[in-house]
Amino acid sequence: MIVLGAAVRPDGTASVAMRRRVSHAVAFAHETVAAVLVLSGGYGKRHPPGAMSEARLMAALVARESVPSDIPLLMEERSSDTLGNAWHSLALLEGHAVARVIVVTDRPHLTRALWCFRWAARRRGLAVVIEGAGVPIPDRRVALAAGVREALALVVYAPRLWRAGNSRGVERRP
Repeated sequence: MIVLGAAVRPDGTASVAMRRRVSHAVAFAHETVAAVLVLSGGYGKRHPPGAMSEARLMAALVARESVPSDIPLLMEERSSDTLGNAWHSLALLEGHAVARVIVVTDRPHLTRALWCFRWAARRRGLAVVIEGAGVPIPDRRVALAAGVREALALVVYAPRLWRAGNSRGVERRP
């Protein structure tokens, strides 16, 4: 299971979205057989100076919620966007016998996240099933705003993934 990071608040603490995603992933880990839990997120464009990475903040949240002790916890701290989450998180899983990946993120973000993870899995030659767990956003206005943002992001990401998928020669990293 891979939990995607979210914005860090200006005071360096986890945003509501980050807390929501981690809480959902922990509950999901109790209900399913999770071989590995990856917390994915480095330093986004508006990351507060001096704040911990998104992955480290999520690890602190996971520590407060009782994740089964037999689930290894990996942190991916290199990414700064969704495509980076996919590329670097799947790199961490290459040494593990993983046949199925569940990406945990907010429901409006799920389509773009799945596009990125499926693209990265193909580029890395991984034979894994990529599925998603969309976390509902309870505030309707926030959910609507996120939906609009994601619709615009899909317009940006579609050509980006197409260009990256059709490049020749050296493999480009996101």
